[in-house]
Amino acid sequence: MSKPLNDDFDEDALFAATAASRKAVGALAPTGNPLLNFYRSPGLHVCLPTRGAFMPPGTLEQTMAKDIPVLPMRAMDEIMLKSPDALMSGYAIEKLLESCVPALKAPKLVSLPDLDVFLLAIRAATNGENMLLTASCPKCGTDNEFTCHLPALLATMTMVDPENPVRLSDEVVIYLRPYNLYNATSVALASYEEARRLQTFENENGTEDPRRKTEINRTIERLAKLNLEMLADCIIKVVVPGAEVTDAAQIGGFLFNTKKSWINKIEKKLNQINDKGIDKTIHAKCQNVECNHEWKTQVEFDPASFFDDNSSE
Repeated sequence: MSKPLNDDFDEDALFAATAASRKAVGALAPTGNPLLNFYRSPGLHVCLPTRGAFMPPGTLEQTMAKDIPVLPMRAMDEIMLKSPDALMSGYAIEKLLESCVPALKAPKLVSLPDLDVFLLAIRAATNGENMLLTASCPKCGTDNEFTCHLPALLATMTMVDPENPVRLSDEVVIYLRPYNLYNATSVALASYEEARRLQTFENENGTEDPRRKTEINRTIERLAKLNLEMLADCIIKVVVPGAEVTDAAQIGGFLFNTKKSWINKIEKKLNQINDKGIDKTIHAKCQNVECNHEWKTQVEFDPASFFDDNSSE
């Protein structure tokens, strides 16, 4: 797997240099650093759809997650988001959250509904409340540009219940939590690696090689196994008559040996939980006067472009 950052980018050295610079300024200014008043300050305060319910104790400063300060991005954060390797590995998003949400102590464990809130708040704190969006009309193909008001998008937030049970039978009930950043990154990275492995095989042996079908089946098997592992990671407990199972190995073994209809129930419920939080659907109307078609589209949270300064004043 490629490194998250290229070898020329030494973040530790940059932090060290920054600290040395601040120390030098302090030596010249006995009363303190006169630049401290110009450091970043919170641009927004947000509450979280999960209220931090699925994070270990101590990983979020505000217990109920009702008033989390969000800082605007630094230049270093923007540089990190331009690195494909750092984005692919999830490292760029982790560092962005560390920088802009200091109350969050374990970025990898942030739930996906909460992550959307943080990304939207960071975007608003950095580039303003309005964001320009472009969308092609599905009827006439005209490219349209319109403004999205980010606080209004944040206001669509729905809360995630702290307990999310799924009854599989009269005797079996499981309790789920949403995917977190680690889960989502692991699945995306594994899918990319498997696609690259298959492409390498085809480049070396050709698409007519009889072994290609075997390679495809192995890829499907590895991804299916990973999917079950991530599903197991999202199960908090399994309640059966006379027992409440929280052991990860036992839960994993249960998923690998249960029937497909139960897996389908679990996946359906998990998707419902992950889709809570911000409603990313917005109303659009074609600006072509001969068309005027109206439709609904989704705000894309692609970190590679979402934080570009395309604000609308």
